[in-house]
This record gives sequence, C-alpha cells and structure tokens, in this order.
Amino acid sequence: MSKLYFFYLFLFFITNFLKGAEKMDEAVIYIYPQKELGKVNRLVFGNNQLGYQYDAWEWTAPEYSDKGSGIWDPDRDKPVQEMVNFAKDIGMTIARWPGGCGSHRFNWKKTIGPISKRPNQKFGLPEFLRFCQEINAIPIITVAEYFGTAQDAADLVEYLNAPDDGKHPWARKRAEDGRKEPWNVIWFEFGNESDHGDHKGRRYSPEEYSQLYRQYRSAMKKVDPKIKLGAVLFNDVTPQINPWTKTVVKLTGDIADFYIHHAYIPHYYRNDGVPEAKTLFQIALAGPRQIAEYYRELVKFIKDTTKRNIPLAITEFNGHFVQEEPVPYRLSLGCALVVAQLLQVFLQPELNIANAQYWQFANEYWGMVKGYNPPYTLRPAYWVFWLYHHHFGDVLIESNVQCGRYETAGGYGVMPQMGKPSRFKLFPENILPPQKWELTEVDGVKHWEEPDGTLVVDIQTDADLNYYHARKRMPAEPLMGYRVSAEVRTEGLEKSRGAQIQVGDGRGWLATQSAALSEEVKSEEWKKVSVDYITLPDTKEIEILARRLEGTGGRGKIWIRNVQVEKFQPFNLGAVPYLSVIASKKENKVFLAIVNRDVENPIQARIEGMKAKKARAFCLTGPSVDSTNEENPQNVKVLEIPVEIKNGVPFLSLPPHSFITVEIER
Repeated sequence: MSKLYFFYLFLFFITNFLKGAEKMDEAVIYIYPQKELGKVNRLVFGNNQLGYQYDAWEWTAPEYSDKGSGIWDPDRDKPVQEMVNFAKDIGMTIARWPGGCGSHRFNWKKTIGPISKRPNQKFGLPEFLRFCQEINAIPIITVAEYFGTAQDAADLVEYLNAPDDGKHPWARKRAEDGRKEPWNVIWFEFGNESDHGDHKGRRYSPEEYSQLYRQYRSAMKKVDPKIKLGAVLFNDVTPQINPWTKTVVKLTGDIADFYIHHAYIPHYYRNDGVPEAKTLFQIALAGPRQIAEYYRELVKFIKDTTKRNIPLAITEFNGHFVQEEPVPYRLSLGCALVVAQLLQVFLQPELNIANAQYWQFANEYWGMVKGYNPPYTLRPAYWVFWLYHHHFGDVLIESNVQCGRYETAGGYGVMPQMGKPSRFKLFPENILPPQKWELTEVDGVKHWEEPDGTLVVDIQTDADLNYYHARKRMPAEPLMGYRVSAEVRTEGLEKSRGAQIQVGDGRGWLATQSAALSEEVKSEEWKKVSVDYITLPDTKEIEILARRLEGTGGRGKIWIRNVQVEKFQPFNLGAVPYLSVIASKKENKVFLAIVNRDVENPIQARIEGMKAKKARAFCLTGPSVDSTNEENPQNVKVLEIPVEIKNGVPFLSLPPHSFITVEIER
C-alpha cells in the first residue's frame, strides 16, 4: 500500500475540540428480532496476505517473497501452523494477494514452477493458494496493471482454472506444481490504487485505465467466463465523487463485475502527539459514519450511471495512521475501534459490498499478528475480528440506539460533525477578489502573467521539480467550503507529472498540512478542473497555488486561466452518537456488536425489544484509547463483563473506548 501518495482532501492540521457534548443518564438500544435485513455477509471479514516480488517492489525482502510476511515456512514448504490457527480463529473468509502497491509491476509467472528456479520467491502463487485451502478461505488475486499484457492475465486464469487435458499449457504447469485439479478462482482485481501510478513514472489516465480494463476482462473471460474482474475507483472519503471514479464508472459500467475502493480514515501522519490521543480518536471514531455516507452516494452514482446493480469490494481498509510517536496509533485500541465500525458499515446490505479485506494480516507495517516465531503478539484489531467470528449471528436484524452525542470539528480527512445534519449547498458566485498571480523565483523556471490574466509557467529543466511558486490569496471563513475551478492546459508534460490547482490554508502546507488538489492535466487542449476544500476551525485565509508535483521531472509549459472560487456549505452528518450498534440473530439468540466512542466515560445501557432469559457480554478494551500490545501483549484484551437482567431487560455498563459483543438468549 502506498503511503502519502496524494494529498488527501481535508487533511486538517487542527487543535480539535469537543463542544456541546450531549450526555444522557442511560443509553437505550432497541432491537427488532422479527425485522430481518439479510444474511450476515462474512466475506467482509477478509484479510491481505503479502507476497511482494523480490525484484518488483522497493520494500521487498525475504520476509515477504519467501515467508509471505510470516504465514509460510519455506524450509518445510508448508503454511506456518500457528498462522493457520490464527486465521481460522478470526474466521478469515477471503484472502487477497500479492499485496497493495507491490502488485503494480508484479509478474505472476515468476512465482510458479520449481522452487529451484525461483529461489527468491519461495512464497508464490501456489503457496498462497495452499494457504487459502488450509484455512478454507476464498482467494482474490490482484492482476498487475503496469506490467505485462492482457494475454498474461488470460494465462493466469488458464493456470488457475483450466483443465489439465493436454490443451492448456498453463494448466499443465499448475499440475507440475502439484495441483492437477483447477483451483477455480473467481475473484480478480485489475490493479491497485491505479490512479496514482506505479511509483516508477507511469501513470494512467482514467480513460487509459478503463480501456485496459475492458481488454483484460475480455481476455480473461475467454478462458473462464465465470471469473469476476474488479475495476479500481479513487479512494474518496467524502461524499463528492472524484473525476477518476466518474470516468471509470462511465467507461466500464456496461461490463464491470465489481468496483474496488480502499477505506482508510483518518489520515494522520504527525509524530509530535498533536492533538492529544483523546481528541484525535474522538475525530477518528467519527470517520466510519462518513465512509458509510460516501458509499451511499457511490452506490447511487453507480446505479444511476450504469443502470446496473454493481457491487463493491473493499480490498483494503484500516485507520491510516502513519507515524510512530508517541505510540504507533495504527496498532492501538483506538484504531481497532475504527475497524470495528468499518465492519459495521460493510455489513449493511444497502451498501452492496461483496467482500472486504483488512490491511493486513501478519507483520510488515500494519499486521494484526506480530512475529515470525512464537511467542506471537495479537494486536487489538485481531480481537475485533475474533469477537465478530465467535460472538455474532448469521442474520442481520434491525436495531437503533438512543444515546448522548458529541461534536467534532473534524480533521485528518474526517469532515466536521456538529449540531443537526445538513446537506451540501453551493453558492454559485465567483468570490475571488481581483488580483494578479503572486510569483516567486525558482531555478529552472520562467513564469509570468499575460495581460489577460493567464499564468504561463515555462519549466526549462529536466530536474524533478516540485512547482508551487505562483499563488492567489483570499479571506476565508472557518469550517466553510470553497470550490476552486480553473482552465488548464500543458505542453510537453505528457511523460511527466501534469499541472494541477491546489487550494489550502493560507498559512501554508508546512504549517498546517491542510490542502486539496484538483485532477492532473496533461493536455494541449484547455481542460476545466475543480477542487473542493473545507477550512480549519481557525482559518482566516486560503491560498490557491499552481502546481506541478514532483515525482517525474521533465521540461514543459503550463497555462492557467479563469480561476474562480465559489463558497459552499459542507455536508454535515450532525453530532456523533456515542454508541454505534449493529444486531444479528442465530437460532434462539440475538447478538449485538457495540462500539463505545466515548474515550473517557463508561455508558450505562439497557437493551429493549425482547424478553431475555440469559445474557453474556464480551468487551475489548484497555487502559486508554491509545493502548497497544507492543510492550505488553495483555494490555488490550477481551474480557467478559457482567450483564444484569431485570424483568427480562438486560442492563450493562459499557466501558470507555471499547468494542462489546452481547449474546442474549430468548
């Protein structure tokens, strides 16, 4: 998975605050066992396995190419039994391979055949499939989009699914690898986060990607019509639909088998402990509500555009904490609570999610299991999956909750959630004050403003130049939205990074880490671009920059004209309920999965809607919301907590910063 591959919309530097918190003496959870919503889709409880190729990814190492990040024993040529047991114990239903951005240029043909001919890839495709077979999980395989051809993808399907009948040479190779019968793999995805390129200078436009998707899908289905190939969408986290997503859906919607999104929220990269953990996680725990709303908008957009009911696959999800100090938040209890809520979102039938895979299972940077040998450390996210597997039912039922709420001004990709809900409202009037471009000298560049106001940037160096040296400024209101549009064209940048518009806090990116980027332009024809930005609680000014990001250097020219700014009222989900609840049933039992977002206080709750005979509750919690198991593996763990039944009504105290499952016997 790529870290810091684009400027996330709404990556706020913010001293967040809680205000107007609405407390209640007691929360009431209502369940309706007779109102069935559909079967629990256990394919959302999947995971990622890493098989990075030895010579195709900068972070490769024998730990990945030989050991599958700890799940494979290359000396014994078999899965690591402890890892098999862990996978079974959390109910891993579907496993993705070979892993994130390591798949951009992945040559699967180097991962099959005798080990003696692939000494640096002892964990390859056959080994991954054997691991899936051992844990009874469905495989989902990422097809490289920046390496190989459609025929290579068709050969992959033949290797996996064709009969060994003398007519299929790749099926013969499968048999030589020890598997005569077809593997019958159904799920494939065409690329990974394809909009950001392959990290080696190649980057498709959405039109190019869509054309390739159609070619690959056609070639693969000629071998096996049963396979499903997913197309990659942009990883939005706000309800507005990104131009990449719009284009891909429009150009593939008549044939796409499913679409792919990665759910990472919040996007936090600081190592200075600002804001404090309690404040940060109040922001973070509001994020999954936003993801749910985005999926509602996305499902509607897909259906309106394609006139088809095309499902989603969330092939990566987690809290996107990329830092180490004061503790690695990605490995904390708070991040696990974000994951628990994301799983609540994925289980909602109306969002049409076919499957999902947590990023990721073992070791590397994010693994929920740490260790290549015993004793292993089971991190907080592991126990979230364990609770869903052991203490949740088979059929979803309707539920709702009456509880207190808190407000957050958002940050780090999480939108403000305050007061009463409100819809997005645009005020279509250009409010940018008349002004000339403010230009700063930079070596290797000549730039000027034409009499008609057009900015011209002449890049005269092949150096990998990060250009941000032309700007406009204007006053801005805090927590307000601004839509910046402009017309852009380029010349000579077809093989380098293109031109963009950036809008952000007037104090600058280094001071606030708060900015948003438009789509990239690499065209001699004028193209209109736009970008939305929501200001921080203390913003007084915004700046608009002409950009050419570093990443691929090269000479060329940029023209920008007709810059306009419109104000909008941001979409607002309203104040955040302290409790997030989902319910299910199995036989004579009802099950609840509850997240307590209150990071400081327990919540007293009662459960209405059925007459209970017995009840048990299991709680994942720790000393604080930022607790980890890195030093003490027992720091964050599952405990059984008491439930009192009075006249058939269960009562219990929900600890702060906790994930609780409740079993009620009728």
